[in-house]
Amino acid sequence: MEQQLRDLIARHCATLEKELEDVRKCVEQLEDGHSVKDAIKEGIEMTHKIKGSSGSIGFADISAASALLEHCFRSLLENPEMIDNEARQSVAVHFQSLEQLVLTVRPESSSLYNVAL
Repeated sequence: MEQQLRDLIARHCATLEKELEDVRKCVEQLEDGHSVKDAIKEGIEMTHKIKGSSGSIGFADISAASALLEHCFRSLLENPEMIDNEARQSVAVHFQSLEQLVLTVRPESSSLYNVAL
């Protein structure tokens, strides 16, 4: 059972990188101004998913960073036509924080990795 949990954690780490790329696309769409509302909605969905799955599998720091980025996306949803540079910068900064965590994550960093079952 412990090995199955470790395998699940390792798969999650691999999945995080793909999910991060999806979030990156949302962030980039905010910059180019195309389909901004759709990008915001997708950004909310993706960051919410990362927040929940990472928190459930023992990556509290990634979950917290995702929550902050999700909050930034949600604040943009109030008026997607009027996104200013400060709002874009806030999203970019929070994305970079999440990115740094995801790109350096290892299965062993999960609080569940060494749990005895």
